[in-house]
Amino acid sequence: MIVQPASLGPRSRPRRALRVVGIVVPVVLLVAIAAAGALGPAPTPSPVVASDPPAVAVVDPTIGPSTAPAEAPAGAVFPSTMAGLDVHGLRWTATARNRGLARGVIAVAGYLGLDAIPDDCRDTRLGVFGPFCTRIAVLAEAPWYGATNSGPDTPGFHLHPQFPVGVRMPSQSAFVAISPSTRTPPVVLLGRFGDDRAERCVPGGRHCGQEFVVERVAWVDGIEYPTTATVDPLADDAGLTLADLRRDATIASATLAASSYPLLEVLVRPATIVRIDPAIAAATDALAPDAAVWLVRALHIRGDPTQIDWRIVARDGGRIIASGSIKTTRSPGAA
Repeated sequence: MIVQPASLGPRSRPRRALRVVGIVVPVVLLVAIAAAGALGPAPTPSPVVASDPPAVAVVDPTIGPSTAPAEAPAGAVFPSTMAGLDVHGLRWTATARNRGLARGVIAVAGYLGLDAIPDDCRDTRLGVFGPFCTRIAVLAEAPWYGATNSGPDTPGFHLHPQFPVGVRMPSQSAFVAISPSTRTPPVVLLGRFGDDRAERCVPGGRHCGQEFVVERVAWVDGIEYPTTATVDPLADDAGLTLADLRRDATIASATLAASSYPLLEVLVRPATIVRIDPAIAAATDALAPDAAVWLVRALHIRGDPTQIDWRIVARDGGRIIASGSIKTTRSPGAA
């Protein structure tokens, strides 16, 4: 037997390195294989596809436009006071009216709209949004949408406020009558029951007790209203700019007490004053038929619902032609 001699000395450094590598590499490979099995196969990359051409809207003639109104937003936050008067909801107002407690000028909050355009408002000069016609609107507890004149009464507590000639209404409220998608705006009205100018209901008929005559729309969706003077389209305002009208209206209103709250500022002819309030018709007798004058009305004192003061003032606002006051808590027709 031939035996190979074995070296008894230390192994060389290269040989030790090879031995370590031979032990470590199989272990690393084993760990890598185990990890790959646990994680699963790598995701397959998405195939790359050619981009589509831009989308083109296609109108389907068999599908008509949606007539359903958009979802109503959250209810409005009404002011608690206006003109120094507490602002009331429709439930309180209706109850107080039935109990004889809603006397004088009161402030009422709700959602306002016309359910029909009166014939005398359909004028080529005034249009359907002009204030120089008599209008009867609906003031409801909740928002409602337009073109409902053929439907049932507005549910819940509501009034039928009457707008005399010259009293402005938000255009959105008027547009409700001709647009099914128009939503009634939140408003605060200043007005009164028991006004001689009210159009009376037929005894035993619908809407009796809801004849609320509006002196002013004071607030519309968070904004004081109106912010510009009202001008009779038949009045001679030739040469007057909007700035001129604002200046003259301010001067005319300044003839009222400083503690008052303005209700109406309107440049009119004498014949229109008779339509606005027949009770002061006699004050126009001495005026030329084509004269343009300011009629201003205001609460005598902010927070006092019992008296309205009025003035007829020359067009430049500098001279008081006539003046007077109206007691708002007396019974209709009383002297």
